[in-house]
Formats: sequence, C-alpha cells, structure tokens
Amino acid sequence: MAKGSRITLHFQTSRDAQTGAEIVRLTPPDVLCHRNYFYQKCFTRDGQQLLFAGEFDGARNYYLLDIQQQQAVQLTEGTGDNTFGGFLSPDDRHLFYVKNERELRKVDLNTFRETVVYRVPEEWVGYGTWVANSECTSLVGIEIAREDWRPLTDWKVFHTFFTQKPRCRLLRVDLTSGESRIIHQDNVWLGHPIYRPFQDTCVAFCHEGPHDLVDARMWLVNEDGTHVRKVKNHAPGESCTHEFWVPDGSALMYVSYLKGQQARHICRFDPDSGHNEVVMAMPACSHLMSNHDGTLLVGDGSGSPVDVQDAASYAIENDPWLYVFDSQRKRTARLAAHHSSWRVLEGDRQVTHPHPSFTPDDKQVLFTSDVEGKPALYLARLPDDLFDRAGTYC
Repeated sequence: MAKGSRITLHFQTSRDAQTGAEIVRLTPPDVLCHRNYFYQKCFTRDGQQLLFAGEFDGARNYYLLDIQQQQAVQLTEGTGDNTFGGFLSPDDRHLFYVKNERELRKVDLNTFRETVVYRVPEEWVGYGTWVANSECTSLVGIEIAREDWRPLTDWKVFHTFFTQKPRCRLLRVDLTSGESRIIHQDNVWLGHPIYRPFQDTCVAFCHEGPHDLVDARMWLVNEDGTHVRKVKNHAPGESCTHEFWVPDGSALMYVSYLKGQQARHICRFDPDSGHNEVVMAMPACSHLMSNHDGTLLVGDGSGSPVDVQDAASYAIENDPWLYVFDSQRKRTARLAAHHSSWRVLEGDRQVTHPHPSFTPDDKQVLFTSDVEGKPALYLARLPDDLFDRAGTYC
C-alpha cells in the first residue's frame, strides 16, 4: 500500500466485566497494530486524530486515524520504520520518525511529502526513541557505534548488550537546519533522552540495561553538555524505570521497585531543588504516564520483570489491570483489565506492552493489548465516579 491510502476500520465497544468501564477496540485483532511510546505525542490537539502503527500490507507503517470517521490514512511506506519513536508535531502538521535506523524524516500530514531532516553517519546507528523539545525546533536522540550495535530481538540479547558497554552518544539535532551536536558520549548503554518541557537547557537520559545491574538509571545533563548528574542513587535492592517528564515540565516521575516486593512506588524528582520523593504506593505497574500537570497518572499492571538479571529475586504475581492514580488525594482505582501477554512477538520486545496514556481531555486511556489475537489499540473511558465505586484499590 502507498502513502495516502485509506482504510476503514470497524470499532468494537464492550465493557470491562468487573469495573464496567467502556472499552473501544480501534483496530482489528488480526492485524498487528500498536501505539507509539507512551510519552510521545500521538493525538492531535483536539483528540480527534490518533497516530499509530499497523501492518496492513506486511510492512509496519504509520497511520493517522480519524476517530469520528473510523478511517485511517497511511503516512509512510516500505520497511524500516521505527514505529515506537515517531511523534506528531505540536501544531499537528507533521510526523517525525526514524527510518532504517539512519534517517530522521518529516512527513507533511496534508501532502504526505517526506523529507530527510538528519542522516545518521555511516559509523553510527540511530537507536530508540528520539524526542523533540516543546517548540519542536530541536530533538535529542541516541546513536550507538555501528561496530557495537546488534538488534535487540529478545531479552537475552538485551542483557548481553549491556555487558558489552557499547559506545553511545547523546546528540541534539536542529530540526530546521539538520545540524547535529554531541551533548554527551560514554562507553555505557544510553537511552531514553527527553527534553525537559519548556526548558530546553535540561535533558534527561538513562543508563539502560538490566535494572538490578545498572549503577544509577536516571541522569540529567545541560543541553550544552555540562553538568552531568544523577537523578538519584539507588537504595539497596532498588530498581528504577520508565521515567518521564510531567508534560508541564514541573517534575521527572518514575517507577521504583524493590527486590522481593510486589508493590511499587510512584516517585517524583524536582529538578530545581534536586529533591526526590515518594508520591504514593501502587500495584505492580511497569509503565507510568501522567496528564498535563501530574494530578492524574495511569499505569499498566505487569508480571515479573524480564529486564533484570536476578529474575528469581524479583518474581511477582501477574497483574493484568490498568490503574488510574489521583496523586493529590493518594487514591488508586482499577480502570479496566488489559490482559496483554507482554510476550516477545516476531523479534519485537515492545509490541505487546500496553504503554498507556491519557487522551488530551483526560477522559480516556489509550493502550495496546494482544488479548484478542494480535496487538491492537484500545480506548478505555474513565467513569465519572471512578474513585468512588466498589472495587477501588486503596
């Protein structure tokens, strides 16, 4: 299929058997579809169009779904799309994504015209999720030396890659000129670069790898490459993961969990004061994302972590729920069961992960699940009395 091709989808509506929450399946369960990474912009500002990835013709490409019309238009074509890292520009006019681990591309959503903004040098490979600043004038990304790179097709390779200490660099790309500049380089596996919203001078990144082996996961650096500093030192037996900036830029939030414990904690770091705090306890959620000001959060219940070396010491009971958290009143509610398998599928470690986030109006949660077959996209609506109904987790 070519760019501009249109596909009519047939949404299916149901209700969660235990919470009664309305759930709408947006994509068919016999076609692999998934959402982008949970902190990347996927909805247009009015919430009426949604960016997603689908394998409707064998290749996994980007599509833009008109939710009211239940119709998706194809934005990219051919193989090689990084379908987790792509995002919509703040003005809803463009898609940015990386092709073949080499080219940062920009797609005009009206004409489908595609231009190469930046090309990764031959001796490097573009890795992971690349994130723009709030004005979408620059972007931060990770490149890994080609001689060190290997495709991360399963969790065993994930562990091995960490021990090899690949040569990595964090770079800034000007989205107008395509010029790049190295911010930070190290013989440590680097990942998850994220500009602090509305404050371009601060960039967060992580030391990637098995959580129980990483020295300190979360780091900050000034955009000019100065003042590299840890977000926190891990306590004995502590692992931290899936950090993100609250969209208003007020804090960096993350998941903390301890060896041998089922429960996890929502934590908050104030980059101005350097203060870390535990916001509240939560069930065993893997990913976590907030609304614009961090007053509401959503997490996806999971099983025993696979991204640790000492798996036996971190074994927990599987939790199949989506949870919503009120960070001000310290309340937790089950929204709906996602029942995703979390399995590695066709060499992809991420495609079955729920990666939940809120719609722009905070009234629904978008997530991925393979509960009905292949991974598909779903929207779960938040009941008005979500935190007051029976079955709320406290």
